[in-house]
Amino acid sequence: MLNGVSDDLARAFEAAYPELLRLARSRLRQEQAPISTRTLAHELYLGLQHRTDLRFGSRGEFLAYAGKAMRHLLVDLARERLAQKRDADLLPLTLGQDVADDSATPDQVLMLNQALEQLGRIDPRLLQVAEMRAVLGLEVPEVAVALGVSEPTVKRDWQRARAFLYDALGRAS
Repeated sequence: MLNGVSDDLARAFEAAYPELLRLARSRLRQEQAPISTRTLAHELYLGLQHRTDLRFGSRGEFLAYAGKAMRHLLVDLARERLAQKRDADLLPLTLGQDVADDSATPDQVLMLNQALEQLGRIDPRLLQVAEMRAVLGLEVPEVAVALGVSEPTVKRDWQRARAFLYDALGRAS
């Protein structure tokens, strides 16, 4: 262990750091979040640094965890922004072909987070696919490799996840 960080986590983070920066950059382009790519990646690391219970057997496991952690960081940031600005105009949140619409307000980020939590209670793999696609912005082949499933399976799961989210978000607005 180095500075309270498990060797597994330090190695996984170091190996994935360039990709995490790319994914954070991609995600932040779609958010109105006042945070830099490096700051998001470093916040992810800081949030994981004291977790001695984490072990990642594969790159896919690490990316799945990183997607969930990044989503939680963005949700926390949205909550902070809402606390500062309670009178934000609400617009319906739409899911584009691959990711959440780029004009999402903090309220919409929170609504999406609630819908993702509901999805995770129904089917954890659908949640992983949704987080990897919508939060990390991974492409279908990348998700398939990370989860160890076929590309058609990822496409079907993403289609099911999007349908669920569309329905859940429609009920919420």
